[in-house]
This record gives sequence, structure tokens and C-alpha cells, in this order.
Amino acid sequence: MQSNTKWGKFIKELSNLFFFWFFGVLFFTVFRVIFIAVFQEKMSHAAGFNEIAKVLFAGFKFDCTAVAYFIIIPFLLLLVLSPFNLFNAIKTTRKVLQYLFVILSTIICVVSINYFKEYNNQFNNFMFLALYDDQKAVLKTVVEDFNPILNLISLIVIIAVGILIFKAFENKNFINSKLSKIHFKGSQFVIILVTLLLFVIGIRGSASTVPAIRKWAGVSKDEFLNKTVVNPFRSLKYAIKDFNDLNLLDGNNPFMPNGDFENLFTQEKITDVLLKKAKGATIEKPKQIFLVIMESYDSWPLMEKYLPFNLSSNLNSLAKKGTNFTNFIPASNSTFNSFGSITTNVPYCGVNIGTLGAINEPFKTSIFNQFKKLGYEINFYYGGFLSWQKIGEFTTYNGVERSFSGVDVEGGLASGSWGVEDEVLFNMVLKNTDTTKYSLNVILTTSYHPPYTVDVYSKGFPYKTIDDFPKEVSKYYDNGMTLDALGHLWYSDKAIGDFVTKAENRYPESVFCFTGDHYGRRFINHQPSLYEKSSVPFVVYGKSVQKQVNTTPGSHIDIMPTLIEMIAPEGFEYYSFGTSLFDEKIKYGIGFCKILTSNELLYFPKDKQIETFDLISKKKNYIDETSLKEHADKLMALSWHYIMKGDHIKEKIESQQ
Repeated sequence: MQSNTKWGKFIKELSNLFFFWFFGVLFFTVFRVIFIAVFQEKMSHAAGFNEIAKVLFAGFKFDCTAVAYFIIIPFLLLLVLSPFNLFNAIKTTRKVLQYLFVILSTIICVVSINYFKEYNNQFNNFMFLALYDDQKAVLKTVVEDFNPILNLISLIVIIAVGILIFKAFENKNFINSKLSKIHFKGSQFVIILVTLLLFVIGIRGSASTVPAIRKWAGVSKDEFLNKTVVNPFRSLKYAIKDFNDLNLLDGNNPFMPNGDFENLFTQEKITDVLLKKAKGATIEKPKQIFLVIMESYDSWPLMEKYLPFNLSSNLNSLAKKGTNFTNFIPASNSTFNSFGSITTNVPYCGVNIGTLGAINEPFKTSIFNQFKKLGYEINFYYGGFLSWQKIGEFTTYNGVERSFSGVDVEGGLASGSWGVEDEVLFNMVLKNTDTTKYSLNVILTTSYHPPYTVDVYSKGFPYKTIDDFPKEVSKYYDNGMTLDALGHLWYSDKAIGDFVTKAENRYPESVFCFTGDHYGRRFINHQPSLYEKSSVPFVVYGKSVQKQVNTTPGSHIDIMPTLIEMIAPEGFEYYSFGTSLFDEKIKYGIGFCKILTSNELLYFPKDKQIETFDLISKKKNYIDETSLKEHADKLMALSWHYIMKGDHIKEKIESQQ
């Protein structure tokens, strides 16, 4: 019989590889459908079947490439070893790859759903932050916030079913019988050639000259659906590549060719480019400055339409009595990276500066070192462990003189917690900030963070059910975030309100500054605008601070120069990537992959169209290019060089060429 010949065995094994490919592509298609169903609230109302069909077809191309990488070894072995009748080795290899596919694909798909739940995206640079996080705190968050039992059961069931399907179809002859009937002169050569051609098309994800790559993944008008196109394996590959492009010390500047960089910046040092002179103080020099960086604190609760929720009534009150910068974005979408930009004044450019250690001198742009020159003692207060992201070493190296953490409060900090409750942290600030000394006190809160462990109802949170929401705003809520999460946002605001009330009496000559580290990744509904899911507050309140609304566009790197220009004497020299928000010449604020102007917010995702949001009409649009991107790249190139290569420009570049 033909099935016992080499060719018969070849066709049988080839049939199993075809089934392997079919199962793999179907597996990822089903995953994509489930993914869309799980997060269907994130789809725009205009997205219909046609849009879903587009992303399923585009996703099919990426799935083909992922499956092809699992098939490539058994396929090549079939071509090479079949003439020697080594079909047992070929079969064993193929089975191992099938089981590996089921196990690894199931794991990455389940992880991808949970990752998207937190970060509203498939794998990206956030995944590398966990390497430097408090691992016990991460584990506690996973256990309490991400249904580990349900995920484990899902993993076991899907893996078991997948393996059983492969076993059940191992000896089926449907595909084999069809291929075996192909007989004509040269048929064996044609079958091998066609199979090779199909494999090449599969591994490229395309039969045209354009392969399946991230650049062409934005096939839908719906932002969420576009995020489902790239296969999880490819998404992971892109995340690793993007991280390496930005974080390799011996790499080239990813934002500008070295030659262009040297031609643009003719100075000897980066700090020569950044040197500024203060125009003269506009308020009486405050004795204490409290710069509060609030975990996950967005600006949307301060927007007029959401004010009736009363989630940020304390900060809103301070904003009305002080200077409220209403056109403001963060440096990044993560806590440490934004904290690093605020305190060092170096824009976040994709590099986690806390992990680099002392490869270069302390940043001359640091708010700590520059406020020392103004006569301030530098204190840092953090609700968590100073070992988190090496934040203790990082702040000390860049100029902090006294550091306090959750372990310094009475009772200490439980291992596995992100930090003490905010009111406990603020009490520690009041206890340790000297009333007689001039001091800059940088405070980083932690309570508004999963797994949300504060008993907010015992603190007075008023909403026990959604029926308790004020009527005028209940229409905005569709379970986009839990009541517990809303309660922790409310609690964070309550804590800062109580703190200011106490601190004003204790430090009558003080100034308070409040900003959020990043958008909280949660919103009251599933359709936040680009601005609602990007912006954070910046409020300055205290003695001599003018009562006003400032609409100058800005970002975290503009905080330090704004404060310096408020209090420093005329002629005081300082270094800053940003500019004072009282400078009317400012035309835009820059964050990582985002630019904010007086009337528009632009988002620059890699290899995709630029998303724009009009702040006046509240409409979004997509464009291919804008000259504003050049301004962002210029700043990011300068930042990357300063972080990775140090202060010198020419000699460092010449040594790379």
C-alpha cells in the first residue's frame, strides 16, 4: 500500500502538519473573538460586523506567521529526513512542537487578556517594569485583582482540550486521503513545491510584497479593534524589540541619527543647551514646598461634567483657591518613569533611568540639587519600600538628603503591600518636616492602586451602589471601573484635603503642588476620550500663589522650571528640559509619544497613524504626519543622549562613529 512507502509516510506526516497549521490559526482566531467579546464595551458604537471582519482577516495574517514558527522545525525535518525513512524522529518532533504550541499559546493568550485588562493594550514596555517592582506586592495584586483560580482553571482546561484534539486527529485520514489521490507526472515535485510556497506565504503572513507587520495593523476605524490584530506572540516580540531599541547602552540614538544630532546641538554639553536664567521671583519665597505626586490620579474628576461625582472635591477646592493648570499631561504612563521625569527633569524617552544606576554623574537638571542651591533641605517621603524600583538609591544619588518610607511609620509596612495608607504617609510628613527649616518635600502616594486594600466605606465613601450616584452624572457610568476603585480615588483626594488642612496651620509659609503620576488606566465608562485617558492635574496652592486658571499646555518636565521661576531670584541659573508654565511663549507640552497644544492633543503610537483629539470640538481624527513630531523627537533625542551617554555631546558621538 502507498501508506507504507516513503511517499505515503511523507504525505501522512505532511497532512498532520497541515492540520497543525489549521488548528493553530483557528486557535488564535477563536482567541481573538473571545478577546473582542470580553472587552466589547471598549468598541465604539459605530463599529459593526464589517469592522470586526477586517480585524479578523488582518489578524489571520499575523496568526499565520506565529503558527509557522512552530511548524518550521518539523517541516524542515520532513524535507530533510524523509528520504532516509526517519519518520519516527519527524513525528516525535512534530508532536513535541504541537504540545508546546498548545501550552505556550494558551499561557500567552490568557496572560494577554489579563494584561489588557490592566494596561488597555497588548504587550508593551510596561511588562518590563515588573522586573524592578516589589515582587510580593505584584503577586498580591495578581492574587486579589486578577482571578488567579479562574485563570488557572482556564489554562488547564484549554491545554487539556488542545492536546486531546491533536491526539484524536493524529490518525485521521481526511487530509491524507485527499493528498494521496493527487497523481500525475511530477505530482510529488509539485506537492513539495506548492507546500514550500504556502509555508513562505504563511511565515510572511502575506502573498504580496508587503509582509504582515505592525505598521499595517491599523485596518479598522475602531481603536480597540485595531489593538486585537497583532498576534500575542508578535506583540511580545515587538515589545522586546522596542525595549532593546531604547535601552541598549551601546546603541544609537533611536530618535535622531548621530550626525543630525551633532549638527543640531553644536554646544559641548547637554547642560549648555538646557541652561536658563530665572527672571525673578513672583511670590514671596515659601519656607516649605510640598510636591505631592499622587498615584494614578487623573484630571477627569476635576472636569466640569464630572464634578458632581465629588470624587476630587478637595483638590478641586484647592485648584479654585490657587493656580490650576488645566492643560497638562504626564511624562509617561507609569509611576516610576513619571516620578523620574518630575524629579530629574529629564523627559521619559522609553528608558527606565532608575535601573541604570551610577553609569553617569547625577543629573544636573535634578530638582533636588537645584533646590539645594536655593537653600532648601531636600526630603523624600514614600508610602512603600525604598527598595521598590531602587527609588531610595535613585533619589539619594540625585540629591535627596533625608528619605522616609512606609517602614518608618509606627507598625511598619507589611511585605507585599504597595504602601501605607495615604493619610498615614501624610502624618509621617507632618511629623518629620521641620517647621523651622526651608525644605522641599517630595511625596509619592500609593493608596490608589490595585488591589485596593483601604476600607473606604469606613472613611466615609458615600457610594455603596450605582443608584447612589448623583442623577446628573449617573449617565456617564457603565461599570468601566468598580465602586472600590472609585472609592480609592475618593480616598486619595480625602487624604490630601486632610493633609493640607493640618499642614497649613503647622507651616503657614508653605506652598503645595499636586500632580498625578499617570492616567489611572480606569475610567467610569469604556469610552474615554484621548484627553480623558491622558491628562493629569497640576495644581499649585499656598501663600502668595495667585488665584487663576492657567491654560498653557505643559507636562511633568515643566513643573520644576515653573516653581523655580516663581521663587528664584533674578539671574539664578538652572538647567531644565522644560519651561515655566507662566511663560506665554510655550506652544506645547511633551510627554512620551504625546504632544499637547493649546487646542489639540496628539498621540504617536509606533508604526501607526497619529491620533489627534481636538480640545474644543472634542472630536478625534487620524493623520499621517505633523511637524510637531520633529519637536518631540528633538527633545527625546536630547533626553536619550543625556541618560545613556552622559552630559558631553561631541566627544561621545565621535567615539561612536
